[in-house]
Order: sequence, then structure tokens, then C-alpha cells
Amino acid sequence: MAESKGLTARQLIVAVMNEVQGVAKRDTNSSQGFKFRGIDAVVNAVGPAMRKHGGFIVPETIDRQHSVAETARGGSINVVRLEVQYRVYGAEGEPVVGTVAAEAFDAGDKATAKAMSVAYRTFLLQLLCLPTDEPDPDSESYEATPRDWMKEIAAASSVDEAKVLWNEATRANASKAILTAIQQRGEELKGQ
Repeated sequence: MAESKGLTARQLIVAVMNEVQGVAKRDTNSSQGFKFRGIDAVVNAVGPAMRKHGGFIVPETIDRQHSVAETARGGSINVVRLEVQYRVYGAEGEPVVGTVAAEAFDAGDKATAKAMSVAYRTFLLQLLCLPTDEPDPDSESYEATPRDWMKEIAAASSVDEAKVLWNEATRANASKAILTAIQQRGEELKGQ
């Protein structure tokens, strides 16, 4: 039996947000090794609070695109891109509506199901502002020391070192003066 009765969708969302404080990234992608919050972890955290407060969510696929792509090994893989609209209902009033986009890939027949899972997880994470239990990446700051290009240019002892500096300076959008100094140092080294 629900403890809360007669909540609007907005009140329901706030009640669930107060109850579910976060979902940790405890699942690991075996291919690339990164941590993530899977659909099961999110639904396991949110589902009980939704039921307790008398809410439910109804999905509707707004747009679906299917294609087949070639894999690196020459096989084929199904690609599904979805736009899904969700309606969050409380016991009273109009629903809160939100739309998300998602995509998934699968070599078999699961690309659509995977894309729906991604869409639902994304919707819940955004709707309920669910943080992870990880420290905020902005909690630490680093003070960068400016690169001393002129010192590095003077220290270059070969044409190859000057070429490396040129490439690094180009990628770093270094000033024209620095690029000219590297070019001049390269010419000096060629003459030695």
C-alpha cells in the first residue's frame, strides 16, 4: 500500500528524488573497462520509490531509425536510433512529459531493446537528477604551468626535435612568433 496518496506527477518526482539519492557506477564494461550505471541498477533504485508513492511511467517511441553497419571484422551489426517520449503519472493531475534520444548496436535481434534500455536509463537519470557516488570531477583543480616554448626551441639539438616542436606547437595553436622561432631553429640546425 502506498504511503503517499493523491500526488501529482510533479510531487511524485520530488518524492522519488528525495528518496533515491544516487546510483553508483558499479557495472564494468568488459571491452573498454569503464564503469557505468546499467538499466538494472537504475530501475532497482527508482522502481521501489515509484511504487511506494503511487507513480508509473509510460514510454512512447516517437521516432525509430534502423540501419546496418559493417564491423571492423567485416561482419554486420544492427544500429537502432530512437526518440522516446516518457509520461510520468502520479495519482492526480496531468503527467510530466520528457523526451530522450538513444542508440544501440547489436549483431542479433536486440538493438531495439538495448536502445529502449538506454533511453529509459537516460530519462530516469536526467529526470531525477541522479548523481553517482563518485567525487565531483570539479572538486579538485590543477594549476597549469605555461609552456616555455622559447626555452624548448633553444634546447632543440636536431632537426627532428624541431619538427616535433613544430607539430606540438601547431596542435596547441601556438602564436605565429613561436612557429617562426621553431622554423628558424630548424634552419639553424640544418646548417650545422
